[in-house]
Amino acid sequence: MRHHLGDGWMRAAKMLGLGLLMATNAWAGGLRCSFGEVVINNLKIGKTYSLMTLANLPLVLTNTDDRPSTVRVDALVPGEGELKQGAAAIPSASWASALPDSFVLAPNESRSVELKLAIPDDEALFGKKLEVVYWSHTMAQEGSLIAYGLKSRVIFGIDVARDTSNAPPEGELAIQLSPSQITLNDASAGHTYAIQDTDRHPMTVKNASDRPVDLELKALSPQDANIDSQGSFDDLLAAAHVTLTPDRLTLSPGEEKSVTGTVAFPKGTSIKGKKFMCVVSAAVINLPVRTQIYSRIYVHAK
Repeated sequence: MRHHLGDGWMRAAKMLGLGLLMATNAWAGGLRCSFGEVVINNLKIGKTYSLMTLANLPLVLTNTDDRPSTVRVDALVPGEGELKQGAAAIPSASWASALPDSFVLAPNESRSVELKLAIPDDEALFGKKLEVVYWSHTMAQEGSLIAYGLKSRVIFGIDVARDTSNAPPEGELAIQLSPSQITLNDASAGHTYAIQDTDRHPMTVKNASDRPVDLELKALSPQDANIDSQGSFDDLLAAAHVTLTPDRLTLSPGEEKSVTGTVAFPKGTSIKGKKFMCVVSAAVINLPVRTQIYSRIYVHAK
């Protein structure tokens, strides 16, 4: 989530088996932030992580108001209604911090904030999935009662083993998978559809980082990707065979490649009037912290 402060973040898609789920910048009143939800996996107990150095993931805040604003970033324990993907609330907000946590932004100014997670050295945390919320908000100014706030959710999974290496953890989220959504309309059983023909733009994957990355492309069910399918969409992989080509590739810094693929519905499959979806994952596989960027395929049957 790629380090242009505007469109680069939006193109950088959507999740450290790490994954970025929200591709668009969140916005409220006079404040905009660069991401809404991130999922991180394979973090270790007893370690402190900077999301900026771990995976090129700062929180970028922009003042869209016409006057200066004082901004604070606070770590919060999420409420029950804010928990996603089966995660539990972080036991204490003291696990998380932002640096800097308070600053002034001039009109249209942007600033990067380093988000940090400190995981206690407690083996009872092995295998846990937890969630913390970073609340970015303006402070009410003299003569005005209006303040703006946005929440960025970080969901993180803890590994089931200790880290016995002295090497610093590394991941990479500067991968762009676009478009973030592909839609196939009027599908019918017994037909095969090319995903590159479903939208105006072909699917592409780009390495926006400054180092080579090895990627694995895979179609995942909403359940396997831990993504809410919005209830009205069935699992595309249960009804059709989805292929992606290439399924493995290496990208040099700045390199971009096209991705082709097909969605094939077998004859006799009962899909009339149904809606389906699956997730396309581009996973970085040559770094210790696994990162994934997601796009989605939606299918509407006749």
